[in-house]
Amino acid sequence: MAFRPFSKVPYLPFLSLRPAEMLALEELPASTKDAMLPLVHLRPWTTAYALQSGLDRLTAAYGDRPTVIAVGPPESAANLRPVHSELAKLRVADGGYRNWCQFIEDDGHEHFIPAVQIEDPLNIEDQVSSFYELGRGLVVIVPRDALGGLRALARAIARQTDDGHATCFVFDERRMSRDSLERAVTLVGHCNTVRDLCPQAAISISGSSFPDKFKGVTEQDIYERILFDEVVAKVGAKRMIYSDRGSARVERQAGGGLPMPRIDYPLGSRWSFFRSETEGPIGYRDMAEAVIRAQPPIFDSDLRVWGTLMIERTAAGVEPAITTPARSTAVRINLHLQRQTFFNNPVGLYDTEDDW
Repeated sequence: MAFRPFSKVPYLPFLSLRPAEMLALEELPASTKDAMLPLVHLRPWTTAYALQSGLDRLTAAYGDRPTVIAVGPPESAANLRPVHSELAKLRVADGGYRNWCQFIEDDGHEHFIPAVQIEDPLNIEDQVSSFYELGRGLVVIVPRDALGGLRALARAIARQTDDGHATCFVFDERRMSRDSLERAVTLVGHCNTVRDLCPQAAISISGSSFPDKFKGVTEQDIYERILFDEVVAKVGAKRMIYSDRGSARVERQAGGGLPMPRIDYPLGSRWSFFRSETEGPIGYRDMAEAVIRAQPPIFDSDLRVWGTLMIERTAAGVEPAITTPARSTAVRINLHLQRQTFFNNPVGLYDTEDDW
């Protein structure tokens, strides 16, 4: 039996151990944290030397709720630290990814739902067998460039999980755009492959279409939501789980200095962007006022979550408020996670039980 039955999960966001994402997660209502199931990629926590620092920040943000844990890809670093060696050790495939399996089984990690590493086909089945015996469920992330081996992978997973019980396949499309909507037909085929070979498994599709440039851009559809809905219309909603990157980008932007003050306001299927030409706190205040006063109205003052409060306080010039790009990003992610968790549950969206 899965630790969190995948049939009960409405939202499986990919999150990373970065300050804005952890702050956004931490400030969610308890009811939202209980409903969603985050998939967190392990990576170094800011400048920390040990992996445990990132795990401690995750616990502070999300407690000991069931959490899918994946090993993030190697990152280039000018100054290697012990944490990089710890992560490299977890990626070693020997013995059915023995190190990774042991990490998941370690004391204090009982609430971790493992993501299977698939880079070495010869070591997949032993790894899956070990995870399946834990009874927590498991997740199989399939990057776009690995879809050519989907049939063999699905057969291997089926053999070790009784046709996919307590298992979720995630098709990771990574960077999405309007053109990605053409992928719906192909993804329908991949969903059908999994359903044919691993019929008890849940399926999710993930990626990010959050833009890189904003000059002259005031709104954009959330293409990952549109793509998911198109696929579901063809294959049915049973055991299908929506996923994205929580409105974060797939790759971090590097260099270029601080961006101009901007507040991004997420709705269910669209983002609205408010970008100032005035630097500093005044620019953020002006953009918060613009969000609240936008016509036609988009600001939902009935949605009582931390992100709403931060926009209201920023517009009123009251601390704490949005004064940096990192805080603005955390506000956007907080609001986006709330809306996507309850995309099909409007009652739950507003039942936050938080007294602001």
